[in-house]
Order: sequence, then structure tokens, then C-alpha cells
Amino acid sequence: MTNRSSESDSRITSDDLQERFSRLTGESDENPAPMQRPGIVAGAVLISGMLVIAFLLGRRLGNKRSTFVEIVRV
Repeated sequence: MTNRSSESDSRITSDDLQERFSRLTGESDENPAPMQRPGIVAGAVLISGMLVIAFLLGRRLGNKRSTFVEIVRV
């Protein structure tokens, strides 16, 4: 619980609000959040792309090598 007497002493100014909102939106210079490791992101995208290509090629080869058996009733 806050003390009522301390509330009257500390008023919120427009500068305080502007600073807090700039932190929330990322426009503040105090704590910039740069990308930590862009190499990891690029590697993950590359590996994901290779997996998709391998899946599609394997699916195509599976269709070519599979035997199609047709059963006809007379």
C-alpha cells in the first residue's frame, strides 16, 4: 500500500510519460535490443529450406519407384 503523503510529493510529468512510452515502443536510446545472433536465424532458415527440398524430392522419387497394382473385377 502506498502512503498518501508520498503521492503528493512525486508527480508524474510529461517527460516521465514520454520516457516510459518510448521504452515500450522501442524508440528509447537507453536499452536498445539489437539482434543477438543473426547467423543462427540465417542458419535455421537455410536448414529449414533444405529439409523442405529433401522432402519434396523424396516424395517425387517415391512416386516414381512405387508399383501401381490395379485390381479389376469382371
